[in-house]
Amino acid sequence: MPARTTTQTLPLAAGQHLQLWLPAGSQLLCQAPHMRVTESAQWQADRLVSRQTRLNDGERMVLAQEGWIGVLAPQGGELLCLRPLARAWYAPLAALFRLPRGGRNAPGWEAGR
Repeated sequence: MPARTTTQTLPLAAGQHLQLWLPAGSQLLCQAPHMRVTESAQWQADRLVSRQTRLNDGERMVLAQEGWIGVLAPQGGELLCLRPLARAWYAPLAALFRLPRGGRNAPGWEAGR
């Protein structure tokens, strides 16, 4: 099955801070000694909370929610972003109305049932 993501490699200079918007389900792969990823702020009860994650070389994280993230690379390196492809608005309907392959010739189909 073909990959359902788009891949983007982001080079970062030493000390560079980058902000970008990513959809939920995006994967970030650190290719640097370490990076710090700050996710967009979310309300938890009556507090606005922003989660920070430290990624070392070769570690990855998956974003649970869409939003703006900040990436800091103290020593420089690359960040590999794998973004899930957006589904067309009609994809669930197409799946619902899709007929089995073969129609009446499908195994187990018998006339009169």
